[in-house]
Amino acid sequence: MPAPTPFGLYRRTQPSLSEPVGAALDLELRFPILADGVAMFRSSLWLPLPEACRSASALSLTGSTLQVEFRPATFSLDTDDARWFTRAEDTGAAQTRLELVWPAPIVRIDDPVPGVAYDFGLHRADGEAVSAEAVQGGRTGATLDPPWVGSPLVVKFTTSILLGGQPGMTANLRALPAHRGSRAGGVQGATAIAQDKAGAQLAIDANVARMRQGSALVSRVRIAARPASPRLRLMLEGGETDGSDRLLWQALVPGEQAAPVTLPAGTLADEWGAALEQVLTFCRRVPEPAALPRLRLDIESDAPCALGLRNVALELLADHALLAEPLRLHFDGRQHAREALALPPPAQSTPLGTSLQLDLTGRVRAAATPPAGALPGAGGPGARSGLLLEPDQRISGERRLDAPATLAGLSLDWHPLSERLSGVLRVLPAAARRGTPPLIEQAFDFDTAQPATSASQPLRLALRWPALDLQAQVLRLEVSVTAGRGLWLAEPGGQGWRIHRQADDVEGRAVDLDLHASWLESAPGGGAAAAGEPAFSLGGQALAFSQRKDDRFALSIVAPALAAWPALPIEVASGVAAEVMVESATLRAVAT
Repeated sequence: MPAPTPFGLYRRTQPSLSEPVGAALDLELRFPILADGVAMFRSSLWLPLPEACRSASALSLTGSTLQVEFRPATFSLDTDDARWFTRAEDTGAAQTRLELVWPAPIVRIDDPVPGVAYDFGLHRADGEAVSAEAVQGGRTGATLDPPWVGSPLVVKFTTSILLGGQPGMTANLRALPAHRGSRAGGVQGATAIAQDKAGAQLAIDANVARMRQGSALVSRVRIAARPASPRLRLMLEGGETDGSDRLLWQALVPGEQAAPVTLPAGTLADEWGAALEQVLTFCRRVPEPAALPRLRLDIESDAPCALGLRNVALELLADHALLAEPLRLHFDGRQHAREALALPPPAQSTPLGTSLQLDLTGRVRAAATPPAGALPGAGGPGARSGLLLEPDQRISGERRLDAPATLAGLSLDWHPLSERLSGVLRVLPAAARRGTPPLIEQAFDFDTAQPATSASQPLRLALRWPALDLQAQVLRLEVSVTAGRGLWLAEPGGQGWRIHRQADDVEGRAVDLDLHASWLESAPGGGAAAAGEPAFSLGGQALAFSQRKDDRFALSIVAPALAAWPALPIEVASGVAAEVMVESATLRAVAT
């Protein structure tokens, strides 16, 4: 398999045979191109798309730079170049007719004989008719003021010019340069030429086609080249349904420019952002394209000019979405637990070797069971009035949720008769059938030991769980004690509570008490996590959140830690009851 072509600008359509454009490049928009009968000036560079685009969820050019400076210049035009002259014909030894493809401003006519200047007059022509009087005069080798604009043009010299001893001797076709490999290129250059014989022959044919017989009296003229409506156009070759090119982006400065102009005006990531979205759409179309197209950057002007590419540093970043649906991890808080995130492996086209970072986003809802706290306002006979609960007993009852709320826990008032109390709380809809999974199932384990020097005091116990959004409804609570004993403080005269003395005691016995219990609510997504909350790690290295607000989190894994993945899984550990949901996992890599 050949090595992937680095993303960048290339001078030729086949990037394997040419080096990418470096940080700087000087070019000329020198020769007119006829498009739909209109002359314009263009130079094109190509950007081959990497295969990683097929599996990418987003493309970006973050950090990439590119600036193209259009600037005025002067160019020398040989009259035997058919790209500029359709006719360059001498009449005798003192007159030349020039017909240009595009009416460039002529600022100088070079000396027919080096170092020898001749006076001339410039005459307008209409067909074969030539103005009798010169519109403007000048001298070879000197600047025309003002520049001459117009074609056809007849140059009449004030004296006959002898070239090579003969008046009006015509010029011969220029000898074509030999096509041979550079010694500096070595074997690689020779191989590239051998692989591109057809292209080399086309280049020779093009050279022959543009050479014609020029004028001996006016062998070269110089023109003023100023950018006119300079523009950049990013094209997707074959991006339309009919196979034609699609315009993705354009930057333009209207009018003739007497001073240098730089495009684009904004950063490349912003300028080409929408264009890259269109590229992704093309890569995802059905049926999938067998070969990815090329991007082409057309650098254009309505007039000839010079230009320079500056600060060329292109790096295409491809984001690969690894999750089709969120991943959820649940921790019951009974003991410290560790679970691996089952992230699917990246697609084969994802360049793991050039991965930059792995971004995870989602939510963590977690809470620790706090230690038992003193019951506010405890004392008096009510401090020892309630329902006695012992191991393997269960109590159930209904509590109404009058309005939508975010439940984060339940508090109950307890007079301990043991040093510890452990069990399980379950919360279900009141109408739930037997065997229905509970909305909340929270284990608890309280240290209820009292100092030996003081009398036993009632406590307020708070059972907490990851915040849960619930609509107004009637809920059924079930509290099972597995170890420890004590009094659930209560007031007489309540109803709806039942005690179950054995595990298979479904009906239980009604108790005429109003047990002290209250919901603990929080704003959605609120509540500070306690110690032991979920933490991420990779290969034994702890990973810190890059963002954390309320229950939302963002986590970015970068080198060197990222090098351990996916050989080693990303793990989440928690010592408290928690729900961890990873909503998105995006791998950002350099697309090669």
